[in-house]
Amino acid sequence: MTSRSIVVGLGGRGLGWVESIRRRKDCSIVAYVEPHEPNVTRAVERLGIPRDLVFATLPEALKKVKADWVMDVTPPAVHHLVAYDAFNAGLHVLGEKPLSDDYSHARNVVEAGTKAGVRHMITQNYRFTSQPRTTRKLLAEGLLGQLGQCDVQFYMPWADIPGSHYVTQPFMLINDMMVHHFDMIRYVLGTDPVAVQAMTWNQSWGWHKGDAAHAIMFEFANGMHATHVSVGCALGRQTSWNGNWRIEGTGGTITWEDSGMWHTHLHRVEKPFHKQIFPVHVPPPDQAILDEFLASIRDKREPECSAKDNLRSVAMVFAAIKSAKEGRKVKLEEL
Repeated sequence: MTSRSIVVGLGGRGLGWVESIRRRKDCSIVAYVEPHEPNVTRAVERLGIPRDLVFATLPEALKKVKADWVMDVTPPAVHHLVAYDAFNAGLHVLGEKPLSDDYSHARNVVEAGTKAGVRHMITQNYRFTSQPRTTRKLLAEGLLGQLGQCDVQFYMPWADIPGSHYVTQPFMLINDMMVHHFDMIRYVLGTDPVAVQAMTWNQSWGWHKGDAAHAIMFEFANGMHATHVSVGCALGRQTSWNGNWRIEGTGGTITWEDSGMWHTHLHRVEKPFHKQIFPVHVPPPDQAILDEFLASIRDKREPECSAKDNLRSVAMVFAAIKSAKEGRKVKLEEL
């Protein structure tokens, strides 16, 4: 029996999810929700979506069709509203990141999903790529021994479309983009930070209204530290979207350099080495996310990157923003 979904949101990312779901044999789309008529017209023309299966709101769609889960590809400001409508109908939710653009909304929707007893997963697709999956495995196997530090650099001409909310709203680089990296830091290191110190600023040539450059340091209970340095209006050499990483331990370092990975140990060893790491094979992120989400429904278990777990990544975002605003170290428990 195929799992029936309703796709809410037919913007560019929404169309991508429609195509990903359509490629599967274990689920189908029974309705679509999109209030913006130009998006509806584009979806009908580009993907042949039946016009009579497109509704203005999720409650309207639920009056006409029966579904098992909702694919939420709406703006972050309304993620909690879509989730509440789905939970009230007993539907599971696979939601685009971020969980919310407001921490109180994020916390409340996690509580609502838990109370409803449904699966609620967030599409943190970066953690499903080969570099973080391979690194987490190697660290768990003890390749670097005792870990001490993780440094991440991200340089990219990010969100350069004039007038978009990415450009006009404050702290969007951290709120929308860095939730990917903060989630990967948690995932790769297998632990959560307890405090953060952040400084943010803009470059003179930048196009963002909100700060789009920063230096952030996270502290962990075991004494480990992680730094994140970024320029979101970089004009020169770019990093990959994952960023350049260096993880330091007693067994040397693991580095991510563009798409490559390396294990290096040069100090006081008989045979210094700088070895390339060949990453494990992983399916495309959207496929892997759908695999995990649908399996969690079948197995009646929490999915990886559940909303409850993802709240910890969201907390890193809002604690960093709070630190930047207030000019002090912020403990995550303050949230």
